[in-house]
Formats: sequence, C-alpha cells, structure tokens
Amino acid sequence: MKRFASFIFACFTGVTLWAGEPFAPADADPYRAALADGVRLSTRVVENVYLMPEQITKLIFPKPVDEVSVNTQVINIGRNPADSKEHYLLLSPKVASADVNMHLAIDGRTYSFRLIVGKEKVNYRKTYTVEGGGSGRNLSKVPPLAPTEINTTRLINLINQIKRDPNYASLVAKDMCFSPQGISYLWNGAEVTLQAAWHYYPQDVVILQVEVHNPTSQAVYLSAAQIEPFIANTDFTYLLTQQGTKVLLPGQTDIKYIFLQGQRIDIENARFELRLPANKTQLKEIPAPDAAP
Repeated sequence: MKRFASFIFACFTGVTLWAGEPFAPADADPYRAALADGVRLSTRVVENVYLMPEQITKLIFPKPVDEVSVNTQVINIGRNPADSKEHYLLLSPKVASADVNMHLAIDGRTYSFRLIVGKEKVNYRKTYTVEGGGSGRNLSKVPPLAPTEINTTRLINLINQIKRDPNYASLVAKDMCFSPQGISYLWNGAEVTLQAAWHYYPQDVVILQVEVHNPTSQAVYLSAAQIEPFIANTDFTYLLTQQGTKVLLPGQTDIKYIFLQGQRIDIENARFELRLPANKTQLKEIPAPDAAP
C-alpha cells in the first residue's frame, strides 16, 4: 500500500517538477512527441503519444510495466500476457477528442505521458528504452569525413520533418536516434539551452541542438563555434556548425546546431554539457597584466 501511495504521489509531483524546470524551451515537448520509435524515456520529460479513434496504439517497453495510472473512462488499456517475451501496452480511445495524462511505473521509476486523442495524428507503434538501459545498437566504425561530405542542411531538414510527422519518424528510426538533454545555462543574460542530441548513424554524425534566447535589452553575440560540448572529462571538437545568427537582438531566439562526427557516442546514455566563453563578469575578474616599467 505504501508503494502504491508513493507511486501516485510521484505521478503528480513529477509533472510539477518538469513544468518548473528553469529555462526549459517552450517547444521541448514536441521533440519527444515526434519520434515514433526508439525513444528514450526520462523521468524529467513528459512523453507525447497521439491516439486516434477506432485505432490501436502499441507502446513497447524494455521492462515490464509495474503499474499504470490513466482515466479508463477515456482510454482503454490492454497489456501483454504474463508469459509474453514482449512488454507492451495497447491503447485505444473511447472518445473522439481528449487530452489526458498517463503515468507508468517501470523498475521503480515513474514516467509521465500525455495522451492526445484526435483525427490529425496517430502513433500506431512506439518502442521505448529507459534511462540507463543502453541503446542496444552496435555502433559501427565510420571513418573521419571531410566537412564537405556532410550535408548539414539535409540533416536539419530531416530533424524538422521527424518533429512534424511522428509516422515519418518511424520510417527513418533505423538511421536516426534522438536523446533529450534539457540542460540550461545563463550567459551574459542570455538563456542557453541544450535541447537535444540527434545521431545520424550512416555517417556517425551527432547533432547537438542548442537554443539561445536573449531576454535582455541589449544585443548579445554568441557564435556556435564558441560553444564547446563535453561529457564528463571528455571534450569533443566540432566538425561543423550551423546557425541563424551570431548576434541576437533583444527578445530574439536562435537555434544553433553543432555537428560531431566519427566519435561513436551512444547518445541514449550520454549527458552532454556545454562550455561557454567567459562572460562579462568573469572577464572583469581576470586581473590586468602588470604595466611595463
């Protein structure tokens, strides 16, 4: 009974903590909603699932689902047989339109879902991994590529198409993986958020997506080339960058892309961080060199 009570408490507090994360980008949710396969669940991010009347959506998990909390007057829930080697839920809406929450307990962790019922989008199938579970993919060795061999515009268009169309995402899941990051920094008054990491397997290209927003009353200069990604004590040298602008005017937001190649990074288990250039306060603290005699 205590365990169930703790689960219910986590269901409500988990969403509150996620919603209050500082500087979380307003469009972070659609990134997770978009992918129809190979999504890594996080206790810090609400996962969107699109349902359609008279259609069944299958959610596949790497481990058994211990508990489910959802409004069964709106959503029908079916589960895999006890002797099944596959762990899944079958969702089918009872209404034509709805927007409800669902919470799952898997291996002692609570994950939050948003079930969106309508006639415009549907996820017929979504396969998940969980934090610490590994990608299950043997990353092949790709030789170093020249910058001219990587079509950055094509890769960014691929990302945007995946975000717009959940079913297109399932078609390219064998070539493209996604991992939410959600780490934020304050730099010279600007809000810098590492939103996501994407992995394009055929060329072993990792794309880091960084949002920079300037809420101040002054222009801020920040180039993608000045941003240094790292994991723990390992630094990564970028091969290419792409951005809309280096100078952000007051109120302006820019999305910057940093491209790494040939690193064989398992992004599903990777937590990237960003090293930003010294800000104005830090520069003031650096003592000036002694004047020449």
